Amino acid sequence: MGADRRTRRWAAVLWVLGGLYALTVAGIVAALGRGGVPADVPAGAGILVSGAIGVVCAVCAARHDWLDQRTRRAWRFMAFGYGLALGVPVVVTVTGPGPFPSPGDAAHLASVLVLLFAVRAFPLHPATRGERHKYVLDAAIVLAGAAVTMWYFVVGPYIVAKGASIGTVVAAAARPAADLALLFGLTEVLLRGADPTSRRPLGIVAAGILVYIVGDGHLGHLRAHTDQVERTAWQLACWSTTLFLLAVAAVEQNRRASRRAADRGGAWPGRTRLLPYAGIAVGYALLVLAAVRHGQAYQWAGLVAGASGITGLVVLRQALVQQESREMAVTDGLTGLANRSRVHEVLGRALARGERTGGSTAVLLLDLNGFKQVNDTLGHEAGDRLLVEFGEMMRRSVLGGDLVGRLGGDEFAAVLHDIGRVDHAVAVARRIAAATEQPIPFGDQTLRASASIGVAVGGPGECTADELLHRADLAMQQAKRRDGGTRWQCWDRSLSDEAELSLEHELRGAIAGGQLRLLYQPIVALPHREIAGVEALVRWEHPRHGLLVPETFVPLAERAGVIEDLGRWVLEQACAQAKAWQRRVPSLQLNVNVSPRQLDNQGFTGEVLEILDRAGFFPGHLVLEVPESAVVGAADGGGHTAEADPIAQLEALTTAGIRVALDDFGTGYSSLRYLTRLPVDALKLDSCFVAELDGTSKGSAVAQAVLRLGQMLHLDTVAEGVEGEAQARELTLLGCEKAQGIYFSGPVPAADLERQLPAAASPR
Repeated sequence: MGADRRTRRWAAVLWVLGGLYALTVAGIVAALGRGGVPADVPAGAGILVSGAIGVVCAVCAARHDWLDQRTRRAWRFMAFGYGLALGVPVVVTVTGPGPFPSPGDAAHLASVLVLLFAVRAFPLHPATRGERHKYVLDAAIVLAGAAVTMWYFVVGPYIVAKGASIGTVVAAAARPAADLALLFGLTEVLLRGADPTSRRPLGIVAAGILVYIVGDGHLGHLRAHTDQVERTAWQLACWSTTLFLLAVAAVEQNRRASRRAADRGGAWPGRTRLLPYAGIAVGYALLVLAAVRHGQAYQWAGLVAGASGITGLVVLRQALVQQESREMAVTDGLTGLANRSRVHEVLGRALARGERTGGSTAVLLLDLNGFKQVNDTLGHEAGDRLLVEFGEMMRRSVLGGDLVGRLGGDEFAAVLHDIGRVDHAVAVARRIAAATEQPIPFGDQTLRASASIGVAVGGPGECTADELLHRADLAMQQAKRRDGGTRWQCWDRSLSDEAELSLEHELRGAIAGGQLRLLYQPIVALPHREIAGVEALVRWEHPRHGLLVPETFVPLAERAGVIEDLGRWVLEQACAQAKAWQRRVPSLQLNVNVSPRQLDNQGFTGEVLEILDRAGFFPGHLVLEVPESAVVGAADGGGHTAEADPIAQLEALTTAGIRVALDDFGTGYSSLRYLTRLPVDALKLDSCFVAELDGTSKGSAVAQAVLRLGQMLHLDTVAEGVEGEAQARELTLLGCEKAQGIYFSGPVPAADLERQLPAAASPR
């Protein structure tokens, strides 16, 4: 409710500013025709009040708790810049315009420099070195267009009228140069994009600064053509509009911070990319204007048209080069087919479209037979020729709307849109098989292509892109086991069952065979984001399938009865590693996941204590993460014997000093009445609730409730799945003390995590 009141209060300030601006403009318009001096009264009042409100609101933004430190620091500079900008019309009103350098000029230059520094102080989106160079070049193009405008209307006429002495040139160029520097910095910020929480306020600041620069240009134009410059209605309107927009920007920043709202997306809309072209257009427009004004349109028409044509062609060439770069990023360099990322992207879109239209999508996964022998006997040139020709065979065998790609090595794929039935996908496989019967000439040799083809069809909402590719891979592996030339196999459920049985058998030897790997994901303390703990995450480096995640093989380990061996290996390795790290972080906590099947083992507690004793690891630094379904089900009477009761196991562990965390809290069978009698020390807020954080009270409702529940029950709470700065900041404001997620670091090997830890303390 307090946030809603603050939001309404800032909205009321916006209405007040709008009314004040309307009265100011009306007063200036009413004064037109009666000279510039009468307009000073409404303009001066509006400028003073708007400027004062802007300074106060900027100070409030600089002290707002929800904004991060960099944004608050930027608003401190903005408040100072607002004050100086407010002082420019005040100084000019008191002292008069006067020749350069006047007090008004000094105030103007100071305000421009501070505003430039403030704008650049806002947190921007990260960019690579190449991207930063591109932004600088684009901003320089805008700067060039503005510079020629300033030269034509301000600097050039001033030098012609006053003489070309050094003092005259400095007087003519000082204010425009400062304005151009501000425009350059502002353009670079607009092109790169600000942090979502400040994007809209900074856009309003940009509009105010542009009006400021236009007003300055008008003033410079008057100075170039008159000896005594009087304040005009246009000049006063520009000052009033600038101070009004700066105040609105500060109010908007406070209003959005009170609502904890942030714009979605990355940078500003794509139209900001047109700014460099706007600078070019301004330059050519000035050429046309100069030719017409000086009666030389006929002589200059051809030159302007030619220069415009050349520039247009250069821009078109740049667009084609960018398109070519994008194509190269998603194209296989050898065959010209789509690469793996492109195949995955198109397959995902096809499945999403199938969900909307009810259509089915098919994937054909193909592996060349005998490719290694061709490379070994005839050389890599022959192998490359085989890959290229096979890709062309596939391309000719599918419809124009379908996609053919090379996944890498001798593995290819085809994505078939709206395939209808499995029979249609099989027909494509038959066409590819028929095409491979044609020999491929290579010098005086003849190459022949044959392949094993796996076919998988996904209906609406049936599976993801990764799952469909996995099904096609299982079918392809089955096809490779058969004899003959090109052969295909369609996926069915039995293939998955057979693959699982094979994995179960292989998993039994994975531990002894050294195929398991441990990764570690940091758990950071908020708000300072120092590493407070690590979670050990096991992976299986399978000889054929690559690195497998726990979701793939842990259920198999439970079914095969090897989960105890797997869990024991993880705990032993993790404790030994964490013990070594505690030289750097003495209070480092180690989180290890525990399967419900491990809790069913009555010797589990003794086994854990024995491992800790051998590793010399303090029990109070170990956190066992248990799925809430396991302990809640046991508390509800899950049919366990007294000797193998999970609750009794956890109570024994907590008695020994080991801490217990309820994992994925809120997604299973959680019931609040259990928390007061479960032996639990911490809650892990599931990532699905963190993903809902969007700066609104509705989005943060569940996360806030869990965090408050943990505080009331004196339980630690760790938020999982933090993916961005906005989520981390909102969790901090909600009172969350610990978090983990890819924003801080994904799961990494021990050597990589070690580089993130502070240096070891030197021995005394």
